[in-house]
Amino acid sequence: MLENLLLLNRISDELNKDLDPGKMLRRVLNLTVAHLNASTGSVMLFDAQNRVSAYILQREDVTRENASRIVGTVLTEGFAGWMLEHGEGGVIHDTYKDARWVIYNNQPYDVRSVIGMPMRRRQRVTGVLTLVHDEPHHFKEEDLALLNAIAGQAAIALENAQLFKETEQERSRLSAIINSTQDAVLVTTPDSKVMLLNPAAQEMLGLNGQTWHKQKIGELTTNADLLTLFTPDSPKTREILLADGRTMWAKITELPDMGQVAVLRDVSPYKELDRMKRNFVTAFTHDLRTPLATVKGYIELVRMDGPVTTRQQEDLVGIARAANSMKAMVEDLLELSKLEQLEQLPIEIVKVEDIVQPSVGYMRPLAKSKEITLLVQDTTQGTTIEGNVVLLVRAISNLLDNAIKYTPRGGKVTITSSCNNDQAQIAVTDNGPGISAKDLPRVFEKFYRARAEVDEDVPGTGLGLSIVKTIVEHHHGKVWVESQPQVGSTFTITLLIISAL
Repeated sequence: MLENLLLLNRISDELNKDLDPGKMLRRVLNLTVAHLNASTGSVMLFDAQNRVSAYILQREDVTRENASRIVGTVLTEGFAGWMLEHGEGGVIHDTYKDARWVIYNNQPYDVRSVIGMPMRRRQRVTGVLTLVHDEPHHFKEEDLALLNAIAGQAAIALENAQLFKETEQERSRLSAIINSTQDAVLVTTPDSKVMLLNPAAQEMLGLNGQTWHKQKIGELTTNADLLTLFTPDSPKTREILLADGRTMWAKITELPDMGQVAVLRDVSPYKELDRMKRNFVTAFTHDLRTPLATVKGYIELVRMDGPVTTRQQEDLVGIARAANSMKAMVEDLLELSKLEQLEQLPIEIVKVEDIVQPSVGYMRPLAKSKEITLLVQDTTQGTTIEGNVVLLVRAISNLLDNAIKYTPRGGKVTITSSCNNDQAQIAVTDNGPGISAKDLPRVFEKFYRARAEVDEDVPGTGLGLSIVKTIVEHHHGKVWVESQPQVGSTFTITLLIISAL
């Protein structure tokens, strides 16, 4: 008994020495063969479909061809196949008298007695361990208990080795992906110690081979924007300007019980493209102002030069309408360009009603001209927000203007102000033609007009909602639309509340 315990302890040590299944099992096989004084032994491993995935023969004088033939025969017709099918071990005292053992031509060694045990893990036979001897009745039934313990230890060790191999493979794949990406990846612990920097992140920080592992992020950079990104309660996304002039778009994610991972993408080319686009739009719209003014001037000169026919008057009205439409588009483009280039917004604390009421006042004449009822429902009761009054009034006025234009004569437009937790919510609802589901994601795009069937009769530049979105985003708010065709639309703005009564 003591010898068996010592063997099991030694086998446990051998199984923990190496995670290579082949080396590990060969050492276990050698120890087991020696302990039971067997002639030789073998181990077969099976995959999930019970096909032989690997095999180990203790005797190394057997050719590969003979080994493959032996394995195939004993699995399909012999003792190994019986153990796989029944899921239990056994002893063959005399191979000449037991049908479970197959005797085949050109057998490389004589076998008279056999003991074997399946290696089981999670209700599946993952392999079989077999020992043989050239004399009958060499193995005893009580040897099965020892062999079962050895097989159990080996099965657990094999599973652990496979899990380790899969983990290492996954780690290698992930490491290759992270190291090859052009985005900078930084991983820190909860106390801001750096655990991972991919090559792009090391280049971004200008480390040049400097030791960074387990260093505080503040010891590796002085970039205030980057350090702010890793502080508690900071925005999860932001732009970070590097010393070399590049602009990075950063997003940080909390990893529970692990720390934080930040991914930074170089958006400098996009920023430059956007700057070039804005400059072009600004120059283009400025240059359009002079010819438009000239066109409008000539219209008045034609009228002043003498009587015009009814047809000529209609033509002049059409030209003036087109010029005014172009002038409105130029002004909207200039305003949108200025808003997009705005880096710091002048703000003040203002009541919600003080941005809603002026907007309603500006739009009442337009609503009256179409006999549209303009309703105001305000439950904010002195709630204040932080923002730019002029821009917020413009945003709400644009929504009201849009609603009134698309609402049929005699319809109704409602503006509702309310508080929702820490957000002030301003919603403009109309009973116009509505917007189809496929158009909803694009309504805030520049020049996009979703209601093609009615847009020809509705004046506009296609920039009003883009201006609304830009203004709201400058206030760190949100804007969205809900709509149902032939029922109407609701455009909603939310802004952070500073105080509420």
